[in-house]
Amino acid sequence: MPEQTGIRIGILQLMLGLVYLAVASCAQAATISKDDQYPFYNPSLVNYVASKGTFPVVVVANPFGTAKDDAFLANLSLPGYYPPTPFTATTARTRDDGHLVLIFAPITAANGHDACRSPISQTNAGPGKHGQANNGQTLRLQAAFCYDRDVVSEAFMEMPEPRNMDDQAFAMAMDQLLDVLLPNQSPHIGACGVNGTQC
Repeated sequence: MPEQTGIRIGILQLMLGLVYLAVASCAQAATISKDDQYPFYNPSLVNYVASKGTFPVVVVANPFGTAKDDAFLANLSLPGYYPPTPFTATTARTRDDGHLVLIFAPITAANGHDACRSPISQTNAGPGKHGQANNGQTLRLQAAFCYDRDVVSEAFMEMPEPRNMDDQAFAMAMDQLLDVLLPNQSPHIGACGVNGTQC
């Protein structure tokens, strides 16, 4: 009998530990919102960009420092259903074809169309500033998948300010954001018309 009581106590402690971890994870979770894929979004477009060997990214107002764009991008990866492709930093001037735009501390009226047309103008951070929130407690990020100057998909993320770019919660949030931004299926399959009419 005492042996069964010990096992029950051990199971109860394990369950309480798991509940604690779940609650702690939720407290650090990111909120991803306003995720849109436009009608011409297709995973084959993501594969096309990846097939070139690198995936260009414009990073605006990196909260870890502008000189750390390459290190920040090295920590990111495409969702697992795409071929492994390294992200590489590009600029708003030299970008072309398919690319991502990541804007930290985006302006309130931010949208994917403007992010793709003029990424630098879409942040609250001034020149040379990092994209930390005004209160220093919340990180806000706008992500857009662009083709030339046109938006293909977009999403926004908010989360508690990470300690550094290696923060585990931040890495998980970025993975979730990229999953939402670059889904493995077009949400518009079979819905060519405004009312979902078939093509």
